[in-house]
Amino acid sequence: MRESSDLDRRLSASLGTEDIELRRRQAISHQVNKKLGRLSMAARLEQKLNAADIKISAAEFLMIRFGLTAALFLLGWVISGYAVGGMLLCIFGWLVPGYYLSFYQAKRTRDFANQLPDMLNMLVGSLRAGYGLLHACNVVKDEMPNPISAEFDRMIKEVSLGFSITAALHNMADRMDDEDLSLIVTSINVQNEVGGSLADVLATIAETIRERIKLKGQIRVMTAQQRATGWMLTALPFGTGTLIMMINPEYMMEMFKPGWPIFIPIGATVMVIIGNITMQMVMKIDY
Repeated sequence: MRESSDLDRRLSASLGTEDIELRRRQAISHQVNKKLGRLSMAARLEQKLNAADIKISAAEFLMIRFGLTAALFLLGWVISGYAVGGMLLCIFGWLVPGYYLSFYQAKRTRDFANQLPDMLNMLVGSLRAGYGLLHACNVVKDEMPNPISAEFDRMIKEVSLGFSITAALHNMADRMDDEDLSLIVTSINVQNEVGGSLADVLATIAETIRERIKLKGQIRVMTAQQRATGWMLTALPFGTGTLIMMINPEYMMEMFKPGWPIFIPIGATVMVIIGNITMQMVMKIDY
């Protein structure tokens, strides 16, 4: 933790204006971050924000999430005249920032993974041309598009600030949370310890990753309809309930009266959630 804090302080002095502005915003919410830092959830949220390249802190993201939830709750309450209407809308206020973060994290991680074979080929070519590993990483930073370029740029800056290249690569693997990148970093560590041709090892890994990406694409195509159907069936009851609540709140409020009718929306919500989880588990294929 001390090493990470020292890195952040030195990076804030060496990176551009955008990163300095981010550090300033993070300082404003320092007390909230200090409390959140004790929770593993906060650490996972920070990792997701870094992987998505969204330049806000975990505290700021939660402030936005809670603020949007409260605003939509009040809006739904005012429009429908019932607190239940506000609760239905506040669900969307809570979920939308999470879906936004997950979407951009998944997109950037997927783009990063798809660029790995080309990145490895460039590393292999540079190593076989006589460059060292750090020089080869500089070539990748200059020649590859984002997000590979941005991640290697940060990695090289960490090395220039005193971190070993293996430690900087480990930091990049932790940020992106990619199995293939972790395999690459492990291979580099093993090669540094036992020797051998790093170029040949990386060339073999590049071919393996390329086949994995091809297989992953085929799986996504085959399960696309099922995934879309699952999310549509999950969203349909909530969307329909919200629409009816806005149009005819008295009709919807019959299900929220004290007594046994309250178990109807509760049971329906539980079954929808269980159904969505089940469909996601069925469509998850390990390869």
